[in-house]
Amino acid sequence: MAAFRARQVARIRDAIAAGRQAVRQAGSRDRLTFARAFVDAGGPQVPGDRSGEASTALAERLMQAVTAGRTRAVDDPDLDRELLRAHNETDWALALDDERVIGFLLDLPEAALETPTVEALAHQSQGLGPGVFRKADILVLQPECDGARFIPVTDHDIEC
Repeated sequence: MAAFRARQVARIRDAIAAGRQAVRQAGSRDRLTFARAFVDAGGPQVPGDRSGEASTALAERLMQAVTAGRTRAVDDPDLDRELLRAHNETDWALALDDERVIGFLLDLPEAALETPTVEALAHQSQGLGPGVFRKADILVLQPECDGARFIPVTDHDIEC
């Protein structure tokens, strides 16, 4: 399975920040708001795509799919990953202003946990418990984590 290169991860991270900012400014759970800002910032990336051509085509497919109201694309793993990202990141962006939410639990599919690096990520602790990331973090997961969800965690969920 191809992985995102370091430059791709940086572009995705910057584009997620732009998408989150757009959602926060709009103040609504509109996935299209995130997708527009994310695409404009060059966020959609095909793992290992050096030329950028496949990533540009992915950006077009993402905008078409979000505009059409699609939430999944099981026949296109790259598009499916970006549709899930739009869903997860829109929710995450709105949680940034919710004082009750202190982080997000990374919920990975069983198949992903069979990979040692992914298993280690699931047990990583940022001081909030294993697999819980601070709400201001921007995580760019490799394709081996496809299907991951982020579950909001409140201060009441954390055991002292």
